Amino acid sequence: MTNIFTNRYWLIVLLVLNCSVITSAQTTLTLYYGDPNDSPDLAFDGNVFQAGNQFGDAPIFAKFGGTGTRSFQIDSPGENKTITVDKDGFFFIRPIESTVIDESKIKNFSGTVYGSVVITVKPLSITTISAIVATDVPPSSEITVSYRTGAGTFPVDLAINSFKVQLLSASGAFVTDLLNSSDQYSGREQKGSSYGGTRYIKATLPSTISPGSYRVRVITQGLITNILGSASSLFTVKANNPTITAGNINTGKYCAGSTVVFPFSTTGTFPAGNVFKVQLVNPNGTTLQDLPGTSSTSPISATLPSTLTSGAYRFRIASTATNVESQTDTINVLALATMSLSGSSTITAGTTAPVVVALTGTPPWSFTYTDYNTAYSPNYIRTVTSSLSPITIRPTFFSSTTYDKAFILGFRDSNCGTSAIINGAAQITINQLTITTGTLSGTYCPGSVINVPFTVSGPLPAGSVSQLQLSDRNGNFQNAQIIGVSAGTSPIGATIPQMQEVGTGYKLRVTLQESTIPGSIDYSNSVNSIPSPLIISRPDAPKVLDISFCSGSTTGPLSATGVNLKWYIEGIGKPLASAPTPPNNRSSLYYVSQTINNCESALSAINVTQKALPSAPVVSSLSVCQGTQGQFSTSTPNALWYTTATGGLGSSQPPVINSQIAGEQIAYVSQTVNGCESPRATVKAIIHPIPFAPTVQTPSPVCQFAVATALTATGSNLTWYTQSGRLAGSPVPNTALSGILSYSVSQTVNNCESPRATITQVVQPAPALPVAGSVRYCVGDVPRSLTASGSNLKWYSTQIGGTGSTVSPAFFTDIANVLTFYVTQTDNNNCESLRQPVSVSIVAPPSAPLVTSNQVVCQFAKVGALTASPGSGLLWQGPGINGNSEIAPTPVTTQPGTFVYSVTQKAGSCTSTPSSITLIVRKTPDAPKVISPVTFCIGQGNTPLTAIAEGQLTWYTNADHSGSPFVQVVANTERAGVSTYYVTQTDEYKCESANSSLEVRVAAKASARLTGDGDVNPGDSTAIRVRLTGDGPWTFNNWNGKLINTSDSLYVEWIHPRTSGSYSITNLRSACGVGNILNNYTLIVRTPLAVEPLEEPSRLNVYPNPTTGDISVDWSAPTRQTVDLQLINAEGKVIRQITRQATGQPQTELLRIGNQPDGTYYLRLSTPKNGVVAQKIVKE
Repeated sequence: MTNIFTNRYWLIVLLVLNCSVITSAQTTLTLYYGDPNDSPDLAFDGNVFQAGNQFGDAPIFAKFGGTGTRSFQIDSPGENKTITVDKDGFFFIRPIESTVIDESKIKNFSGTVYGSVVITVKPLSITTISAIVATDVPPSSEITVSYRTGAGTFPVDLAINSFKVQLLSASGAFVTDLLNSSDQYSGREQKGSSYGGTRYIKATLPSTISPGSYRVRVITQGLITNILGSASSLFTVKANNPTITAGNINTGKYCAGSTVVFPFSTTGTFPAGNVFKVQLVNPNGTTLQDLPGTSSTSPISATLPSTLTSGAYRFRIASTATNVESQTDTINVLALATMSLSGSSTITAGTTAPVVVALTGTPPWSFTYTDYNTAYSPNYIRTVTSSLSPITIRPTFFSSTTYDKAFILGFRDSNCGTSAIINGAAQITINQLTITTGTLSGTYCPGSVINVPFTVSGPLPAGSVSQLQLSDRNGNFQNAQIIGVSAGTSPIGATIPQMQEVGTGYKLRVTLQESTIPGSIDYSNSVNSIPSPLIISRPDAPKVLDISFCSGSTTGPLSATGVNLKWYIEGIGKPLASAPTPPNNRSSLYYVSQTINNCESALSAINVTQKALPSAPVVSSLSVCQGTQGQFSTSTPNALWYTTATGGLGSSQPPVINSQIAGEQIAYVSQTVNGCESPRATVKAIIHPIPFAPTVQTPSPVCQFAVATALTATGSNLTWYTQSGRLAGSPVPNTALSGILSYSVSQTVNNCESPRATITQVVQPAPALPVAGSVRYCVGDVPRSLTASGSNLKWYSTQIGGTGSTVSPAFFTDIANVLTFYVTQTDNNNCESLRQPVSVSIVAPPSAPLVTSNQVVCQFAKVGALTASPGSGLLWQGPGINGNSEIAPTPVTTQPGTFVYSVTQKAGSCTSTPSSITLIVRKTPDAPKVISPVTFCIGQGNTPLTAIAEGQLTWYTNADHSGSPFVQVVANTERAGVSTYYVTQTDEYKCESANSSLEVRVAAKASARLTGDGDVNPGDSTAIRVRLTGDGPWTFNNWNGKLINTSDSLYVEWIHPRTSGSYSITNLRSACGVGNILNNYTLIVRTPLAVEPLEEPSRLNVYPNPTTGDISVDWSAPTRQTVDLQLINAEGKVIRQITRQATGQPQTELLRIGNQPDGTYYLRLSTPKNGVVAQKIVKE
């Protein structure tokens, strides 16, 4: 498990590499792995990836301190340039090798540099983990691929172009690029860098790939030399042959223009984004049109064209992303009803006209149409239902009309219902009347009464009302005024509006009045009105001027330029008797006209405005110190100054103040606005005496860098000064430098400053900084007390403030951190030095090495040393390692089992969490089971050799597997001989077993030849030997007819012949059938010349028999004589002989034959007097 502190070593900040005296003017620079104020997860982990000659960028956070110049330069080797940094924040360099960025790399910076950033450059590698899929996926599927790169920042070109996924064959050969590779960034795994976690890419399998087993790998894009990832585990792409089956909708008929639900079903997988559509097709399958409406799943709601005629149509369901189409099926369609309007009539307004309506569809039909007959007000609609076509309707018209579908408000038949298919029109023409307006001569004054004659081309409709309209001054009747009406007879009397503007473009016309009674006939549109011109004129309005006055001043009668003036007051229509006099306490409005030739002009308005008096100026009294200059003043413009409260002559200049005498002086001031002078304001000047200097005391000396207290003095409103000028408040002496500081102070009473008093402060020098170095620990190390060189040391946990301790501070190393403590020394004057920072860096362990966690090999396989990334700085533990080893172990595979190794990465004294490698040594499968030898006879048909095993058999002709392997071997039985074959089995893990050897014997037909001693003495024992050829076992009947079964090629039988005779065997057989008996054997027993007396026989007994090792032999022979015991093998060779002396008593011998081969042996006891006794021994 990855330690939670892995990759947190950005916190290593090696502060205070130099011991120096910090002054307020010194600039400092601190280098960090990340912004100290941000989350540690956002910090640079120190790793940069290399791909060929391309490198990632290292982000380093710079923070300036102090008040000097904030700028430095640093080289970026990978970009071959020098970077200038002049503000806090991240800067980026491109390293080409592992390095440490500290003060040695900073250029053109005069201040102190704190901290360092360790950069490790390592090769980029990609481990493709797996394609995250189900058991199998079809082509065109989107899959998610997991992979790892380890921790580091990527080369810039890779950060721009990202990664992509490639498809590989099961053996790892490249097949094609996957489509639409898209990195899925999350957490700390981002576009430009990785923190060693698992990353993911989504990509789409091409639709053209064949079914089978595949792998994927992740590779880079955009690099000069792209990096290929390892191959993933296997996954399966299954065949994808999608089909579509259209559902049956022949259960009814559908109206043209209606929406139909088309069900369907599919098999297989369609590409992402695919939708299905409905196509109308002709009988040969050609597409007529696509119906509106699609769906990604069944069913599809599609709209039939409204123009379809009745009949049976063919349709099919089609995929938009593929060429897959369903079978065609039938849909029965009913056409929508249609309406056709026709007719042409000329009528008088208000009468009916015929309109012919022709209908198609299923009767009866119903429709609603417009009829302007007053009987159908206020909606003027009628509804008709008819089973006949055509039919005639008779609407009422009041104006010429093209009667078309706009006048049909609803139409339906009895099957498909509402239809919008309406065409044609009836043309209705209305005979219009013409009204000609008579012309008036001369000009007319507004308010004049006029009588306007008019003529009509025919009789007016009964009940119609005539009206007289007055246009605007341009002759337009759009917003005409109705100025007169009549019952239809000429002339019409009217009055021109009194306030009508003058003009020569006016027109008059007589029209019929629009009806306002609900349900009555409107004749206003049935006439054509011809207008006549009218000139409206009046005198010009009199010339006037607006007037204004100051509030309270005297006013006189108003005046205007004109004749026969008439005066009006606002809101009163009747003229005044004479010119009015406005009041002096408010504003007012008046009008005036003139009358010429009894025509009154338009009115001229006179605005009489009251001006308010301005308020007295806003002034403030002023204070003047005795003996100083002072002046009365105001910011008010147009001010007048007075020396008295009333009367007198005002001056634009204020009076002079005499400041030599303490006391008060008074002046007065007014302001003039809009010609009106305000009341006077009083202004007072106070002259104050100068106060004495404040009282001061010299303060006690203070230490350099100590916190001094503010200086004090006795007085009011003190003002402090240095040689550089005035201070903002009571000074606190600056103890940064030792020496004597001089200040002065004054007091102010009534804003009058006193003379200054002087005060001095002595600053004693502080001792130098103590000498202390930074320390570094790994997480979990045992901390030690901090040390420093100096006298009277005090330790602090903060740079400023806090209470010093003579004991060095305690700290913990349980988490990665950078702690800063501070230490001072104190001299004999009790003066304390500045605080020397002491940095304690607690470093997180490096990242766990990247390994292949699970590895499988076969028993006895040759393997190399284990590997991990990075390849250096590693410590190994595991089987065969005593403690830790820096040399990667080479696993021993002689024994099956599971062997666990661990490896850690060491950086300095810090060790990472271990990564585990589990090596499984698969047991070599058992050698196949065989039956050996396998015997064939010459000429026997060729038969494949067999073996019993669970795995795959492989046959070899050599034990060392030299030569070509065979899946199957067939024995050659054309000639006799012995061949050996070797067979192994290979299990599912490709582990091959040891050899099993299979001996193949091709045998000839059996044969037998009998041999022996040829001749013997009477009483002697002799052996008859049967030599057998071919392969045993053999069977035959011996010369006594006894059935013999033997596996030895030499069969020996001992006999005690009494007489000479012939010996033969019969019925010789072996696995290859009846054999050949090559001869008969003749044994001659010699006839003795004399007969010796018989002796007591010898005895011989062997046990155990059969035996697997040693045997015991009990024997005895009469009289004292020499006895020979001989052990003879099946070939007649004496392999052991013992000579003993017989005593007539039983004796026992132990013979060791455990080292002799298995087979048949003979033990023979020979004596000079008693002949030979023999016994057969079987050794197993």
